[in-house]
Amino acid sequence: MPTTPGPEHAALAARVSLMRTLADRAGTVAMRHFQSVSLAVHAKPDASPVTEADLEIESLLRKEIRTDFPNDGLLGEEHGAEDGTSGFRWVIDPIDGTISFAAGVPLFGTLIGLERTRGDAREVVAGICAMPALGESVWAARGMGAWWERSGANGATHRTEARVRAAVPLAEALLCTSGLEYFERAGRTNALFTIARAARRGRGWSDCYGGMLVATGRADAWFDPIMNPWDSGPFPVILEEAGGVFTDWHGRPDIHGGSAVAAAPELHAELLRAIQTSASHSLPNANS
Repeated sequence: MPTTPGPEHAALAARVSLMRTLADRAGTVAMRHFQSVSLAVHAKPDASPVTEADLEIESLLRKEIRTDFPNDGLLGEEHGAEDGTSGFRWVIDPIDGTISFAAGVPLFGTLIGLERTRGDAREVVAGICAMPALGESVWAARGMGAWWERSGANGATHRTEARVRAAVPLAEALLCTSGLEYFERAGRTNALFTIARAARRGRGWSDCYGGMLVATGRADAWFDPIMNPWDSGPFPVILEEAGGVFTDWHGRPDIHGGSAVAAAPELHAELLRAIQTSASHSLPNANS
């Protein structure tokens, strides 16, 4: 006999519904600004870029979340943290890949992660990566699976289960990563060269696109030496529900680890070993 979902499931399901709606609204705003000749780009104190679209999207998402779930916490790239009392916290990156967005390149997306805290334990229970210029998104909720949605030519949405590729050895893998400057900033150019040389192929499909490619089985692995919580936000649950693993470079599944590696379980373990081995084999660093 079917069981009736309990209040915890209902609380999560209501937030997942809002999460998906918010991603659509964010995409509408992003596409209104995308490739606009009047788009203003400014440098933040850390020298990273921000556009009026980043600010507008995050303000919109925060307003909607406060309206529907006023007791939930918030953490966003542009407007910081707000405490909550419900045990849920939303983690927002209004535009991940702002450099691509500002340059008119379609490899950018909105990231929304949802954390739940019980006592000292915290986990990511839902998340979405929506890439409006590509017309696709991947989202997941714990126990509900991971789903890849694509817009068709007729406006219909095509949904399939998101699954990582079957694991292959690193020597046969297609690897996604970020620009050299991030590895230089982290002092880990050795990891980049060691792993890129060990992989069959490497491509610079990073930011959120790397995570989406792995979660939907179009690339084998993604690794990045510098990640903020909002960069990682939805990916632990998306990768787990898609049959993969997402951790930092120390193997910790928390989004606050500051780095990222994602792949099918066996390849993920091989990548972690290679990253840790590379730490003891230094190569010249442009920042040293």
